Amino acid sequence: MPPIAVSARRGAPEETEADTRVVGVFEGETPTDAVARELLDAGEAKAGIRKVAVGHEDAAGGRRRDTRPSLPLASYAGRYTDRMYGDVTIAPENERLVLRFSRSPALTGELEHWQYDTFVARWRQRNIPDAYVTFALEPGGSIETMKMAAVSPLADFSYDFQDLLFEPAAPRR
Repeated sequence: MPPIAVSARRGAPEETEADTRVVGVFEGETPTDAVARELLDAGEAKAGIRKVAVGHEDAAGGRRRDTRPSLPLASYAGRYTDRMYGDVTIAPENERLVLRFSRSPALTGELEHWQYDTFVARWRQRNIPDAYVTFALEPGGSIETMKMAAVSPLADFSYDFQDLLFEPAAPRR
């Protein structure tokens, strides 16, 4: 009589790990520790992701560490507005600049100088991916725009910072 494998999954086209193990045993294979194999595979995947996430910052042309912002740090402080999102503020705190999104309190983070007029927002809520914050200057040296982009290529699409274009907000009256 040929071996028979029974599965609780009726009509499912894909095999489960349990299906594969049962059929394998009937076909004379030596049982393996599937949990250990899955953990090993997951560990290798996480290591690869960490390598990409850490190595991406210095990739793509490299970082110029010998640069300084064009303006004094205090000049970047202020209120900026995006037509779609609304306001964000940048304010000095403990000798650092802090970026705050008015409608998303979780998006609060210190700005760390990266290169030229680009900073990295290191969010206080660490499950939010870091973001580049880049300022464009007008010929006279005042800030024209502020743009953002996720630092990691693995950042979730819901952090679509690249769609935002902030301009210095007009003073409130």
